[in-house]
Amino acid sequence: MTPLASKAPLKARPTRERILRAGLRLFQAQGYHGTGVAEILALARAPKGSFYHHFPGGKDELAINALRWLQDEVSSFLDEVAGSGGGSTQMVQGLARYSAKGVQHAQMMHGSLMAVLAQEAAPSSPPIHAAVQAYAAAIRSRLAAACERQGRSGDAQAFAEQALAIIHGASLLARIDGDPLVLERIVASWLAEWEVS
Repeated sequence: MTPLASKAPLKARPTRERILRAGLRLFQAQGYHGTGVAEILALARAPKGSFYHHFPGGKDELAINALRWLQDEVSSFLDEVAGSGGGSTQMVQGLARYSAKGVQHAQMMHGSLMAVLAQEAAPSSPPIHAAVQAYAAAIRSRLAAACERQGRSGDAQAFAEQALAIIHGASLLARIDGDPLVLERIVASWLAEWEVS
């Protein structure tokens, strides 16, 4: 999820950023283990020696940096929603809309980077596991804070956890069905139930 991702062409960016974004795209599309360094460099249009120059820790370091970049993007988006007076519902709707776009453009995004790394890389890499935890915590804390501002402090943590689970689960079902409306329908239904509870 990256609601604020820039649309500038990849080749117009600095080498490190091109590698970072290429890794992010390929990890989402092919998985962590299914993506090789040569593929990342080819998509980034970067010279061979540049990968380990920018990411001396290899693919693990690239994955951690990609997730941190994505965390910053999503956090900025959620902060912007909050700053413009939006609440937890608007935050969840925004995240769901972006996830639905990923389903529509399957060649760009097949899965959430957080989910891919949590399933494939985190079990064998404590640094990646820590980055996944930090990403999830950053989203949950913003959603919970928005819920608290709306006077539901007792429900805030549950709301944040359920929202993250619903978006990721609904994204998976939408991908299975090949229909982004599945995601939006599930999220809208859950939000409606939450608001009357």
